[in-house]
Amino acid sequence: MKLFRMLPIAAMVTTSLTAMADSTIDLVNALVAKGVLTEEEGKLLSKGREGEKASEDKAMEKAGKPGGKVTISDAVDNAAFYGDIRARYEFRDGEDTAHNTEDRERGRYKLVLGLKTSAGDFYSDIALSMGANGRSDNSTFGNGSNGSNTKEAAYIKRALLGWKVTDWLKVEAGRVANPLYTTSMVWDGDLTFEGLVEKIEYQWGNVSLFGNFAQSQYLGDRQDFNTSTSDRDTNDILAFQGGAKFDITDTVSAKAAVTFSKFTNDHAAGASTFLPGLGSNAGKGASLGSGLNATNDIRTIEIPAEFVFKMADGMRLAAFGDYVCNLDGEDRFQAAIAAASAVSASYGSAIRTAGNDDKAWLLGLGLSRQIGKQSKEGDWSARLWYQDVGIYALDPNTVDSDFMDSRVNMKGIVLKGEYLLRDNVVLNLSAGHATRKNDKLASVTSAGDIALNVDHFNLYQMDITYKF
Repeated sequence: MKLFRMLPIAAMVTTSLTAMADSTIDLVNALVAKGVLTEEEGKLLSKGREGEKASEDKAMEKAGKPGGKVTISDAVDNAAFYGDIRARYEFRDGEDTAHNTEDRERGRYKLVLGLKTSAGDFYSDIALSMGANGRSDNSTFGNGSNGSNTKEAAYIKRALLGWKVTDWLKVEAGRVANPLYTTSMVWDGDLTFEGLVEKIEYQWGNVSLFGNFAQSQYLGDRQDFNTSTSDRDTNDILAFQGGAKFDITDTVSAKAAVTFSKFTNDHAAGASTFLPGLGSNAGKGASLGSGLNATNDIRTIEIPAEFVFKMADGMRLAAFGDYVCNLDGEDRFQAAIAAASAVSASYGSAIRTAGNDDKAWLLGLGLSRQIGKQSKEGDWSARLWYQDVGIYALDPNTVDSDFMDSRVNMKGIVLKGEYLLRDNVVLNLSAGHATRKNDKLASVTSAGDIALNVDHFNLYQMDITYKF
């Protein structure tokens, strides 16, 4: 029989290629493809070689030599280190209505170091990064006194415990990467969620359905006292997203979702009220309002979507967008009027006259070239978009920290391009220009890098990233 005829060949191959399991298995697969072996015979030989390789790996690990994978403990099936190092040059400038200007030029760097593990249907993701602030993993060159050469601290970026409940459901807890399909207009890419996340992926014919649900504590540690008034309420973010990805034709695909999000501390005891400043405020450190971290009356519907058109030679054209409506925007507006009127009648009148703006939207185009399924040396991409963010539409604490300087009540255009110098080395060039949307109100930020009530803002970045 063919199996007995091939046993001497298999013995010779496995003896001469003891340290090359992949090559042996490739040879067996080739023999199956040519009809020399049946699939069952091929599986039998491959299984034997895989068992030998596992024994060899164990022996090497006991001898203190690398065995082809990171070993954490016998209980862990797989473990892998990952991360990236980035160096960046950045220039940003702002100008207010009184023509006061501020330029900021700096070199920056970033380090992310992570470890992913899996054990059966459980998995983990632990990552450290620089930057104490949630919306930035960056550190600035020379960030200290002359000659101090201050060493930077690494912080916990992610501490995730996951459970693959079924083929279509995952549950994650801890400090978790943002699970939502969204854009930087709404959520800065460096932000994480803290709490519980559920992810659904289900194939229905040629449609890939997905759902992402998050219960994140924005401000935790609830405290109740029966002998004082120093109670502390929690503030949770509840997000519920459903969407689909599907092929319209062989060359056109689409992806879209609908997301409902709510901040739970709506007028809770001790919660502050969002109150924007006025557009006439000028000069360094000008007032942008009060309660700028407040998340009262934010209950949004977000609709992100993208269409991708495949072309020849790995080229792809993408049209993408995002739309957000704050369903409680009118309440947020009226609360601001009341808070301003409590300060002065003229302040309340100015806020009322400025009007309500509780919508945000983004539209853009992307062009890219990628030959294989994974990005390789020589691949590139470029994305151009315009966004418009109303002052009562979004939480000022979550919007992108770069191209709108962590601000709402801004509109502008962004161009981002990247080129792979190597499979794991990426060169990025980015530029953005923004202006204040409603001139009667401040360009509100709780953490802007420019200390002006900006009317015009520009940002230019060039960076190189090494991934490992």
